[in-house]
Amino acid sequence: MSKNIEQNEQRAFNKEVYKDLLKLKYLPSWLVLGLLAICAYIPNRLRDLIAIVLASIIAFIPLKPRRIAYANMRTAFSDLSAKECRRLYFKSLAVGISVALSYGQPTFLPRFLLKRGWSVKGKEHLDYALSLNKPIIFVAPHTYAIDRCGLYLSYLGIPMCTMVHRQKNKVYDWFLNQQRLTFGGSVFERSAGLRTLIRELKAHHSCFFLPDEDLGEQSSLFIDFLGVPKATVSTLPKLAKVSQATVMQLFSVYNFKTAKFEVHFSPVFENYPSDDLKRDLRYMNEQIELKLLQHKEQYMWFLRFFKTVPDSSYPDIYANTKISLLKKGKNIDYSQRRKAYIDRKDSTAESK
Repeated sequence: MSKNIEQNEQRAFNKEVYKDLLKLKYLPSWLVLGLLAICAYIPNRLRDLIAIVLASIIAFIPLKPRRIAYANMRTAFSDLSAKECRRLYFKSLAVGISVALSYGQPTFLPRFLLKRGWSVKGKEHLDYALSLNKPIIFVAPHTYAIDRCGLYLSYLGIPMCTMVHRQKNKVYDWFLNQQRLTFGGSVFERSAGLRTLIRELKAHHSCFFLPDEDLGEQSSLFIDFLGVPKATVSTLPKLAKVSQATVMQLFSVYNFKTAKFEVHFSPVFENYPSDDLKRDLRYMNEQIELKLLQHKEQYMWFLRFFKTVPDSSYPDIYANTKISLLKKGKNIDYSQRRKAYIDRKDSTAESK
């Protein structure tokens, strides 16, 4: 085994790390986990009611996440009125709180109860992908229920691996990662690098790919997403090609009407990747948009999806997210952030 692989293995999640967290300074975090254990046995309808009440209170507090969410919504949905933005934010907040209160269920509930909490849409698409006998890359956008719905794949016995960011709170980091391993699989930190992910895929382990986070200009291309030129990570087509993996979308939803977690599988990406990287990335974004527009309230709108701008002619839509209540913010033309982006490199190449 090479030195690099040994180093990557060391970055894999270790279940025994909790022994180092049994200290007095971590007591508040353990108490929160105890509260989640209690919430795991609260009826879903009651949990949802608690979430709605909390959301109705928090929605009126001018917190930074609310400002970011409003900026995202005004940019992505130029036709939404201020009232509609507030309503969407409230719904999104309620979903997020309800999902957060259910975080203890995969750890503390028996498996037969956990199984009842899933509702599967498009199972035929997953069955077809499995019949191809290839590893699968699941394109999984940032929805609140992503962890819970992702567990469904491991529950089915599909060998899974995932790459995650380390949480600042070490107790929560341990808790979330041990939960991701409830039914087996491997968890690696992002610092382990793509080589580790490629190695896992070649070993026929399927994986999640979160494509919608803005990671800056490096390794990204500006591709339209909800009508906005967005820094889009260009890794997926390359990863699929190198690993010979099948690609499909998994969209995670928490449905208040049924009080269940819905796992939505989209059809396999046919002839993917092609020989056109930008076309592949646009297709990926289009597939996310199809589901997102049906379930807007499920999305993590508090993330800064549009923070990287193509050039200085595009406004920073998050300029007012840090202002004091006593300070007047900048006038932001959110529609200008939707201005069509023309890649100068492509224009230069075409002119030649």
